[in-house]
Amino acid sequence: MNLARGLELRLEKLADGVSASVFRGTMHPIDIASRLIRQVEFLSVDTHVGPEVPNDLVVRLNPADLDEALDRDELVAELENAVTETAAEQGWRLVGPVRIQFTTTSGVPRGILQAEGRNRHAPISPWGQLLADDGSAVLSLSLNRTLIGRALDCDVRVANQEVSRHHVLFYRKSGAAMARDLESANGTCINGVALTALPVSVNAGDSVMLGELTFVFRPLF
Repeated sequence: MNLARGLELRLEKLADGVSASVFRGTMHPIDIASRLIRQVEFLSVDTHVGPEVPNDLVVRLNPADLDEALDRDELVAELENAVTETAAEQGWRLVGPVRIQFTTTSGVPRGILQAEGRNRHAPISPWGQLLADDGSAVLSLSLNRTLIGRALDCDVRVANQEVSRHHVLFYRKSGAAMARDLESANGTCINGVALTALPVSVNAGDSVMLGELTFVFRPLF
């Protein structure tokens, strides 16, 4: 089952039995999630590592658009899941777990969902790891679009002269792990094949070389 269908089924289940009017005059949770995703995409910005979306969101609806029988905590949890899963599917960068503050106010016109957001840096569970073949290091890939390099602004810093300041980018998109070399001086190889600026997929057990440093990729998703 793909991510989108799994999310849709959970939102449908959330709505089951809530209203005999089948949300007549109010927004269905699937519609709320769809509108939110469009707003989040609108809030995306292009960075040197690719598209980034805010993870700390304020969402507003008109009170008449929300069925009072809905469990708001469950709805918020599913909306957070929706943004998180869509980010992984679309290859968007998030700098921490998605958190949503959901409010209703008559100041929002009927049929409109408003959203604003900011980046809130916080620990996030890794979606993959690079394991050094000699057991000396584990590089955790936590952020989608994780930048690995020697510079202080990298998400994962490797203090080794084999590694360029901005060496390689790892990210998830469409259910796959991807890697793209960033014109590093000593190159990046997957299973002995040198990467270019074009992204390639990385699979469990693949050998990843950053210069002469050798790792094994382990997905955690």
